[in-house]
Formats: sequence, C-alpha cells, structure tokens
Amino acid sequence: MEVVFYKGAFIGRDNVVLSSESRSLNYGDGFFETVKVINKRVFNFPYHMQRIKLAFSVLKLNNHYTEKFWHEIIDELITVNKMISGTIKIHVSRSGAGRYLPDSCETDLFVRSINGSLYQKNNMISLCFYEDEYKTRGSLSNIKSVSSLVSVLSLVYANENSFDNAILFNPTGNVIEASNANLFIVKNNKICTPPISEGCVDGTMRKWVVNKLDVYEKVILRNDILEADAVFVTNATSGLIAVKTVEKKSFSDFSVVDSIQEDLISLSLDL
Repeated sequence: MEVVFYKGAFIGRDNVVLSSESRSLNYGDGFFETVKVINKRVFNFPYHMQRIKLAFSVLKLNNHYTEKFWHEIIDELITVNKMISGTIKIHVSRSGAGRYLPDSCETDLFVRSINGSLYQKNNMISLCFYEDEYKTRGSLSNIKSVSSLVSVLSLVYANENSFDNAILFNPTGNVIEASNANLFIVKNNKICTPPISEGCVDGTMRKWVVNKLDVYEKVILRNDILEADAVFVTNATSGLIAVKTVEKKSFSDFSVVDSIQEDLISLSLDL
C-alpha cells in the first residue's frame, strides 16, 4: 500500500479521510507544490523552497516548516514507497473551521510520492490562445494555488479544439504563460519570457532556465508569439517542451529546447 504523509503522520493512502469541512475543498484555501525526484533525490529544491515560503506568506498561513523538515518527509516517502524517479506532490491547506473568514492560520499537510521517469526528450506540442477567462496580476497568480480554474478551463478548451495546451492572458491582453507551464519565445537568437509581475506562476524550472541562459523578461503580446522563431514551455515535471504550432502558425527551430533538455537529461543521469 502506498504510504503518504497526512496531518503529521505516515499512513496508508487508503486511510486518508478528507473532512467535509476541509477549507481546501470548500474554499480553495491552500496551495500545492510538485517536486521532481531523480534517482531518489529531489531536483531544484531550493527554488521550490522559495515558492513554498512565498505561498505561506501570500496566503497568510503560519509557517512552522523548515527545509530540513521537508527533506525528512520527502526522503521517508521515497524510501518507504521504494521510489526511484517521479514527483513529490505537496499539498498545504488551512486547517480549522470558519467560512470565508477562517478561525485559524494553521495548516494541514498532505504529501505523496508519484512514480515517474527521469527527464527525457519530450514530444512537441500545439498551443491555442485562450481568452474566455484571464489570470490577474498579483501574488496569488505567482504561487501554485489550489484555486486553478483558469488553467483547468483553458485545458478543457484546448482539448475540445484539438490542441495540447493553451496560452493564457492577463486582463490587459498580455501573454503570461501556458495552462500548466511557463512560456518562452525565441526571436533573432534572443530568449524572452514574461516577467512575474504580469501574472505568471513563479516557476521553478523557469528560474532554472533563466539562471542558465541569457533570458530577457519583457511584456509579450499575441503578435510576438506568432512572429517568434521558436516557442517553448517549461515546468518542473517535464523540463523544456518545444512548441510545434500556435493556432495555425508552425515552428521549425527547436535548437534551444533540444540543447537545454539534453543538459537536463545528462544531469539526471549524473544524480
């Protein structure tokens, strides 16, 4: 039986009982974090730690958890579940009762391990533009909130229209990200990505790429996407994913993605 960490104890996943009073269930009052595991070791965790601290601060939750604490929980789950590679899913929700006004700023934790693969060469994807709903600017958009309806609806829209993923906009019409990944464009050998202030998730793989390459943060518009030489997206689980089409626009330059993803693959083998 899979073992998870739930409300301070390691228990079988089948023994997890979700209360009907859960604030995460009723109000989306919480956040999550997905951490890549490679050969029994967490990858890029300092960036995840930064975003975890940010989420606690943004949601006004009491943070009693040190980096050592998270490593101990994750290492135990990796060991007891005989995990080699995959992901660790951390879910933090506000505990206690109350309606919109909570009566507590303490938290409940749910952490589980999910078996998966090392980084590998990803299949190219197709993107569409999604403008039925918008993500707002602000700190809530920078964390992995459990209130992710814009991302959910955009992926439903993409699927209904035979695309793999969707491009999201903020209320001023600026491109911010894909449904479940940060977005980059390449134009004249210059790599650009929207700044966090535009409303995109403060992605951990985004930070890894920004610190590895010369990346410029700039406002990106719809036409910038359609006139780019290349487009790619990033997330913690998959690394870099090349975009083959956006709507009816096709791309043929995948050199940046191929090069950096190969670095991630080599890094996976060295860990």
